[in-house]
Amino acid sequence: MNSAALRAFTSFNRQEGQYALLLDENFDIVWHSESMTTLLGWESTIGRNATEFVHPDDLEIALQTMLQVNEDQLDHNRIGATYVPESADIRVIDVQGVWHTFEATTYNHLEDPEVGGVLCICKLVRDRSDVARSIHLLGTGADVDTVLPVVSRLAERSLGSGTRTAVAWRHGENLRVVTAIDEPAIDSRLSDAAKLVWSLGLIGPTVITDLDDPRLGGVGSVARENGFVAAFLVPIEAPTGSDIIGAMVAWGVTTVDLQVYSQSPIHVALRLAALAIADSRTKRTLRWAADHDPLTGLVNRAEFARHLDAMAGNDIVLLYIDLDDFKPINDLYGHPTGDIVLIEVGRRIAGVIGPNDFVGRLGGDEFAVVCGGTNDPLHGRDVADQIVAAIRKPIFANGVGLRVGASVGVAVGAHPLIPAVLVQRADEALYLAKNSGKNTVCLAG
Repeated sequence: MNSAALRAFTSFNRQEGQYALLLDENFDIVWHSESMTTLLGWESTIGRNATEFVHPDDLEIALQTMLQVNEDQLDHNRIGATYVPESADIRVIDVQGVWHTFEATTYNHLEDPEVGGVLCICKLVRDRSDVARSIHLLGTGADVDTVLPVVSRLAERSLGSGTRTAVAWRHGENLRVVTAIDEPAIDSRLSDAAKLVWSLGLIGPTVITDLDDPRLGGVGSVARENGFVAAFLVPIEAPTGSDIIGAMVAWGVTTVDLQVYSQSPIHVALRLAALAIADSRTKRTLRWAADHDPLTGLVNRAEFARHLDAMAGNDIVLLYIDLDDFKPINDLYGHPTGDIVLIEVGRRIAGVIGPNDFVGRLGGDEFAVVCGGTNDPLHGRDVADQIVAAIRKPIFANGVGLRVGASVGVAVGAHPLIPAVLVQRADEALYLAKNSGKNTVCLAG
């Protein structure tokens, strides 16, 4: 071998990320490159069978690949020099017991007198199985809290060894953050740095290599203590527009991998995160629409009934409310003005009730309130009186001062509670109130 060839061979041996094996017909190792020791820590594996190092779940595909090589050896001897056999992703164990995924390509040279063996070229690949996992979870309608930790792990594996990531997204008015599933916990200050995408107003990926950069808000010192040298802040755009619906932070032990290219693995991870967040938003919007009155924003009749059923094991007071003199407003000023009145009535009722209570619009000009944690009729009467007083105040709509009243029926439910019976009693009390005059409260007998 001349000096140039020797240098090339030495370079291959030392190349981080790949190694070579030469196997005999029984798949025993007769030679391996020095880079196998660099990658896996094994000083020497000569004489051992290659299958000893393969993950049990990957052994079948490894054996099938090797057996196919033996069965097709005559064909391999006839094919051209440019032929590259099919490769297989196989997990291989290192000296510490950690599994690493390699793309293994096998060449049959058993009949070649100059080689006399099966050559295996093993190239380290980053685990992309979380792509399939993420797609499966999205396809089966999994919650965003389940999908994003998998996507975060995909991002970590895409960006290189030692990188730690976190993904943040808006959940209503709140920001939520997750880190990679089944990975060691990271300092919450490092994961919360994903929120910097919004506070800094970032519209594109940004790498910060100076950990003392004031943009990091002091968290750079925490990153340095944990062995990181750079922060990678990436806004996550909505799939259908430029709205920033999420963010990712990646803390790297090197800056080499902290880049995003179109169709790169990290780009795929970011797109999956965008889909998961957008899907969660859509579901939340649909759930809200199914459970709420679109005009007032209060829970609708069906959701109110579900709330009431869920409280069957508690003491509660139920108030049924019907507006007085509301129909003339619709008749004289039109439904848009009537809608303004209904919205304001809902707001006023919500402003009266306590933190353990909830209000719903049952339809038309009918509302209902549940006061939780009490079976005191006097408390129910007091809340009802406050509601009547609040609603009686003038409501200004389109420059006109309007007045409506309210009749309220109050029923007390004590454990064990039968919701249907309680509703009937509240409705009967409301009927008595309506027939007793305007702005009246009646307690169920």
